Amino acid sequence: MKVAIIGAGSSGITAAYMLMKHGGIQVDLYEKGNDITVRDRKEVMSGFGGAGAYSDGKLTLTTEYGGWLTDYMAESKLERLIDEADDIWKTISGVHEIDSAGNYEKIKDLQYQCSRENLKLYPAKIRHLGTDNCLLFIQRMSEMFRESENVNLICNAEVLDFIVEDDRVVGLRVLEDGEEKEKHYDKVISAVGRSGNSWMQEMVRKYTMDYELNPVDIGVRVEVPRAVTDNFTNELYEFKIKYFTREFEDEVRTFCVNPGGFVSIEKNKNDLLTVNGHSYKNKKSENTNFALLVSTKFTEPFDEPLKYGMHIAALSNMLAGGNSVIVQRFGDLTRGRRSTDSRIRKNFVTPTLKDAMPGDLSFVLPYRYLHNLIETIDHLNAVMPGMSDPNTLLYGVEVKFYSVRLKVGSNMRSKDLENLYCTGDGAGLTRGIIQASVSGLIAAKDIIGE
Repeated sequence: MKVAIIGAGSSGITAAYMLMKHGGIQVDLYEKGNDITVRDRKEVMSGFGGAGAYSDGKLTLTTEYGGWLTDYMAESKLERLIDEADDIWKTISGVHEIDSAGNYEKIKDLQYQCSRENLKLYPAKIRHLGTDNCLLFIQRMSEMFRESENVNLICNAEVLDFIVEDDRVVGLRVLEDGEEKEKHYDKVISAVGRSGNSWMQEMVRKYTMDYELNPVDIGVRVEVPRAVTDNFTNELYEFKIKYFTREFEDEVRTFCVNPGGFVSIEKNKNDLLTVNGHSYKNKKSENTNFALLVSTKFTEPFDEPLKYGMHIAALSNMLAGGNSVIVQRFGDLTRGRRSTDSRIRKNFVTPTLKDAMPGDLSFVLPYRYLHNLIETIDHLNAVMPGMSDPNTLLYGVEVKFYSVRLKVGSNMRSKDLENLYCTGDGAGLTRGIIQASVSGLIAAKDIIGE
């Protein structure tokens, strides 16, 4: 059997690893970016390892976060698959400790404190690899594939289209070494990741594949002194909190908490810049940063949530001079004034992203988003005193570009095109490393079962 995998992110790598271990199946693994051996750190979204390669390597080992796979299987089955995917990551990376064991009574007390502010705290088991160990995992995977007789890793190759006959995917059209080629396969796994969202949506429209819209997550990255969050991160490492705002009843959630971490810039398609954050195992700052995101699910007739998020991000880039993102003091935002270089220099919280441009996020974010974020920060301040301090830094914007969610079965097979599996963030099924890996695991197991 010959299998093609499009995309060498968490989902594609895991699928290729499973098929390689089984043996007897020839795999062509296509990646439009560079191999990790030559990949530049500026290539945040593409290249072998996907967006996760230079992330802080936070593995969320829970069914409640990181995707929507519970819509396709029982929670107990997903838990077993998460453990299986986690085994792969911890074995190859060498990181075995859990960062969120915590004290049961202390965590319950934190949940109670949050509930008094209408905040919902979700304790999550976290394995934090750190950016350094996450990169080590990716490098070891690349080495294994290059040494394998079953896996052919093809980087700098752009998949242009499926080859479809009678609603069956029978191959791919690929741009490789400047030459367009047609290659035929028995099975194809589309694991394009977030950087492949727009390509996947083109395929959806071209082949009239059924889908539904995922929420759009837009917000800011918050940076505070580490002492502000220590009460939570000492017990949980990452606090996962949801809040529903009073005025609009919108969901606002914390995401990607990095105690002792660093704010970073993420380069997306068409050089669009958004904010992210990461942390290392062996290098720490004095601050904690985390994303604060407003989730909005649009309804008919609007069906372009990806473009909407890109528009907001592009506006932020424009106001930051075209080559950076905006940073603003919380006190300046609530006073209705922009932050300046002098105010940032005198600020008690020193920004870990030195290249951010002082500005005014109220010119970027719509009123609804801005109101939701300020209201949530005020409530977080009740359980983490200092959160709404004027010196708190907000970086904008942070956008999570989720693809439309394709209709698949519990085995990740497309409901519309035979021989096609759709996995990971690019299919709109997941939004994190572990559940993306699980979806690749499921597709590989189904192929092996045949």
